[in-house]
Amino acid sequence: MNSKNKQEPGFSALRRKAEKRLKSAQLKQPDGPPSYFELQHLVHELEIHKIELEMQHEELLQSRAEAEKGRERYTQLYDFVPLGYLTLSRNGTIVEVNLPGAKLLGMERSLLHGDRFGRFIVDEDLPVFNSLLDRVFSNRSPWYCEVRLFGDQPSSQVFEPPVFRNPGMGNYRTVRIEAVLSSNGKECRIVVSEITSQKQTEETGGSGELQKQELSGSSKAGNSDDFNHQLLDKVIHSRIRFAVLSYLNSTDQAGFVEIREKIKATDGNLSIHMKMLESARYVSFKKGFHARRPQTMYRITPEGRDAFNRYTRIISELISERNPAF
Repeated sequence: MNSKNKQEPGFSALRRKAEKRLKSAQLKQPDGPPSYFELQHLVHELEIHKIELEMQHEELLQSRAEAEKGRERYTQLYDFVPLGYLTLSRNGTIVEVNLPGAKLLGMERSLLHGDRFGRFIVDEDLPVFNSLLDRVFSNRSPWYCEVRLFGDQPSSQVFEPPVFRNPGMGNYRTVRIEAVLSSNGKECRIVVSEITSQKQTEETGGSGELQKQELSGSSKAGNSDDFNHQLLDKVIHSRIRFAVLSYLNSTDQAGFVEIREKIKATDGNLSIHMKMLESARYVSFKKGFHARRPQTMYRITPEGRDAFNRYTRIISELISERNPAF
């Protein structure tokens, strides 16, 4: 018995209880030494208990190894994905941030814990971000917005109704923030992706004829194996959003549940992507009731149909150029 254990109150209380139980058990035992069969039974019980402890020890070691593997896998996924992941409290305080997120904010990760995320957003865009937090924590549903980091021009709000202003070509970084409430309801998890080049392309009107000219120039080059990824519409260039526009392009209108079942997506994931398509004005929606239940019907807009056709044409021309037999 070491002196450390003697000084622990919990250990002392447990020892007193054990001594009391042992004394009680000794009083109940009959006088005289135990018989041979009683000793054999006691030895047998001790052997079984020893084996049980060894098995429990092995299970604990295995569980610990699996937990370490899970922790290592989580660290790799969290720290080395190309997007910034952050966990925020209700008032916007940074609870956790991965390496790309810290790089995007331009600070050491250790210095970001306890800091306010809103401090990195320009004053004009801060109400947009605060509205995002209010919506996520109050409605408990995923939402997103676009804000600028360390800029000097007001950015576009993407909350409904979508309003797009012309921020100009200032030297700033525009980011898209997608937020979802954690399971405990006390924290908000956000994904931050930079979309500065995309916004600048939209501002200069490079999504229409400019894409055709660039594609034509690329085709004339003939011998070049380079492909300008900026030609691809980043709003459509996603599996879920591409699937949604493909289905809506082939039908007059469709409800949220119908789209979800057709493209095999989850409610939360589909909701975020539908908001992105709405903000880009590629789809329109109308809320109503069906069989006394609320229902949201979606249609592809003329702008969305043109963008979808342009996207598929660029992909087709790229494939046919690289594969003439296609």
